[in-house]
Amino acid sequence: MMKALEFGPEWLAAEMPPGYNTRLLEIQRLSEELRAMGHFGRLLWTVGDELAGAVRETFTALKFEVVSTPGLPASSVTVNVDSHRRLLLHVSPEEGPSIAKKASDLANVFQMLHETADDNDRIVLVANCDPSRRPSDRRDPIDPDAMKLLRRLGANVLLAPTLFALWTLSLQDRDRSRAAVERLHAQDGGTFELR
Repeated sequence: MMKALEFGPEWLAAEMPPGYNTRLLEIQRLSEELRAMGHFGRLLWTVGDELAGAVRETFTALKFEVVSTPGLPASSVTVNVDSHRRLLLHVSPEEGPSIAKKASDLANVFQMLHETADDNDRIVLVANCDPSRRPSDRRDPIDPDAMKLLRRLGANVLLAPTLFALWTLSLQDRDRSRAAVERLHAQDGGTFELR
């Protein structure tokens, strides 16, 4: 982890030779950029409320409206895809290697579908199972029986590393990343994959 740089007292910059202030401002700008990017890195290693915060920030960075929905827990995130369509995301607190059919996450997904969703909404389970491992070393986080149930419900699974890849894509091609969110909403059950 990078430590904050010490540059001395505030008046020091006025005493330093030409170019010092320019370099100092550039270091401060780069440090701020690194800090901002680091927030999105939380998509790769956090769960629960901290992951929900990173999910909110990511959809906001993708220029979608993120709103609160009465009756949903703080770990839920509602994203307005447009004026009629929403993504209702349940962010899993699970740290284990996978989510089973009897997990509370599936009960929460069903409750969102039953009590909150309308015909224009898509329920999405956001999972970051086994966050202590590198994403490429993780196994499939959804148990096959749990996936069958999610598909029958028409609910999608968005893995947090996939959302991170979507954010990374947005840095290069915002239109393509927004089109991927449209595909996420249109998909009728299963794990969402970024293409």
